[in-house]
Amino acid sequence: MRSGLHAGTLTAWESSYFAQLSPEIRNAMLRDAFVVTVPAGHAIYEAFGPPRLALLHHGQARVKVVSKEGRVATVRYAGPGQVIGLPSAIAQSSPVGADSITDCELSMLNVNTLRRLAGSDATLSWLLAQQACQIVFETVEFLGDNLFGTVQQRLSRHLLDLASNSPEGLIVEVEQQELADAIGSVREVVARALRKLRGAGVVERHAKGIRIADPSGLHRLAAGQEARKDSPGGASP
Repeated sequence: MRSGLHAGTLTAWESSYFAQLSPEIRNAMLRDAFVVTVPAGHAIYEAFGPPRLALLHHGQARVKVVSKEGRVATVRYAGPGQVIGLPSAIAQSSPVGADSITDCELSMLNVNTLRRLAGSDATLSWLLAQQACQIVFETVEFLGDNLFGTVQQRLSRHLLDLASNSPEGLIVEVEQQELADAIGSVREVVARALRKLRGAGVVERHAKGIRIADPSGLHRLAAGQEARKDSPGGASP
């Protein structure tokens, strides 16, 4: 690998779908990339704004679609080694933006470089086409769950998506209002759903937010099934 490149950038690149590209393409794309740190709760890039393409080193980000009236819906979450902003990089504009959930370190890739290279490298252009399709499939699945799933299912899935490993287990550092916004509900409904999840023994309160006590049980609830009676929490909902 070329010397002088940011270590976090190289690690994230090798964890991303870009890893299958040639060293020449990698070096060309990273040559004019720059590293930024975005504090928790701040925008990484805005919907309808200039196209941005970000490679996440560490932290968690929320990708959201924003209507022209300002209504927001979460479409997916992103973690280390994931790329966000591809639709806007390809189309030059997009109703999709991204916020940091935790402090995030990212490499901002040059959109013009990506477009120039994709115009001359078939491997890169095909990779971008595949990833664009994957984004469509993930978004349809995610929004389908939000539209047709119960509040408990939607909340369970979001908690699993947001959880980060820590010495205390899987921790979700998020406020109830943020969860409500993410699943298209209100805080009071989310509070009731969380009480039911605590009663089922799959989540519990934690100093930093919410701890997932029984990940497999929460997975079952997200899928519309009952948590096992022999789960660590010892009860089913």
